[in-house]
Amino acid sequence: MGAASRKEPFRYVMNQPIDCWLELPAGSTGPGAGKQTEGVLIDLSRSGCKVRSSLNLRFTSKDIRLIIHFKLNENMLRFTGSVRWGWMYGLGEYQYGVRLNLTEEEEELLISEIDLWTMSSIEEDS
Repeated sequence: MGAASRKEPFRYVMNQPIDCWLELPAGSTGPGAGKQTEGVLIDLSRSGCKVRSSLNLRFTSKDIRLIIHFKLNENMLRFTGSVRWGWMYGLGEYQYGVRLNLTEEEEELLISEIDLWTMSSIEEDS
């Protein structure tokens, strides 16, 4: 067998989805621009996440920007990303894959928070 060729960072699946808030930036066109809509964070990695919400983005454009707010550990985090895919998940529910557009500082913060969250999750399972 050859060496591993994984290019994407590992994705952390939340055993219990984490509450989050989704926001279309104020200059966006579409329903809910500038307002926050409740959702849940399904999984998370250094490069992106999967979220579920009642927010219908009418996924027709390739460049839908989204701001995600969520609390991981004790810190409230806020990251901007681009919606990569979306589909209807159930009646009035939509699921989206979001690629996070992080600065170097934001990426370091996210890695630190994921590490801390992982360690606390392991301790809770013990």
